[in-house]
Amino acid sequence: MNYTIKQLLFDNGALSLQKVVNLQNTVYEGKHTFTVNGFRQWYLNNPNGRVISFNAFCGEEIVAHYACIPYKMEIEGRIVTGLLDMATVTHPEHRGKGLFKKLAQTTYDYAKEQGFEFVLGVANANSFPGYMKYFPFTFVGQLDVKMGLGTQIECDGEKTYKVYWDKSSFDWRLNTCKANYCRKKNAILGQYNSLVQTFMGSYPDAFLDTTNAPDKHWGFRPKLYVGMGAKFKNLYLKVPKFIKRSPFNLIFLDLTDGNLPPITKDNIFFQLFDFDVA
Repeated sequence: MNYTIKQLLFDNGALSLQKVVNLQNTVYEGKHTFTVNGFRQWYLNNPNGRVISFNAFCGEEIVAHYACIPYKMEIEGRIVTGLLDMATVTHPEHRGKGLFKKLAQTTYDYAKEQGFEFVLGVANANSFPGYMKYFPFTFVGQLDVKMGLGTQIECDGEKTYKVYWDKSSFDWRLNTCKANYCRKKNAILGQYNSLVQTFMGSYPDAFLDTTNAPDKHWGFRPKLYVGMGAKFKNLYLKVPKFIKRSPFNLIFLDLTDGNLPPITKDNIFFQLFDFDVA
């Protein structure tokens, strides 16, 4: 079977986005429903830049899709632009053809040429082996998944790596799920379900005052925490493995040929707001 690899810029708007949505809905049928507007928000409206997406076509249809979005981190006090791994999907009838490897390698080569310095991703149990087998990713560690009370969760000391948000990128991130986020003092919370809230992240009050973080009151509920590098002033307990979702494996690819400092689970502060699962 012949495949054509193309970079999609999505300049024709809904038409090319719809092809990606169709593939996603086929792969995740019964688990999640994707929309053009949702992809437009993540892929095209990001103030840090448009998505970088390479795709495999069989005829006129997309059968494998890989996408990363521009993303900023503060690394040793320097604001560095890299990529956040966003989507990796292959149509069930076209798996086992090496398409993921080809699309990802093409993406990383292109990103390096464009001056991006890293790729950061949160890989599940299915995708994690492929990243580690084919590419020189560093496995930073599994994100902590805890349940508890209160919102006094902060960065545990000085960290080499932190995700960087300015007002425009923060407000954009809020708008990816605007109805389901609210501010409580210096914390951003989300609605996981009718019984549980998500602790999305903590930020300085002075910064949140400049943003569009909505101030709502949802009442008292337990909080679900997912992240790395935090200290807890409230009681939070690890969620047992048998009721967790697939593990959140934090992975990192240095695109600078070793010019970035080593990354470990002890020198990064990473919060649920920093990636796209909530």
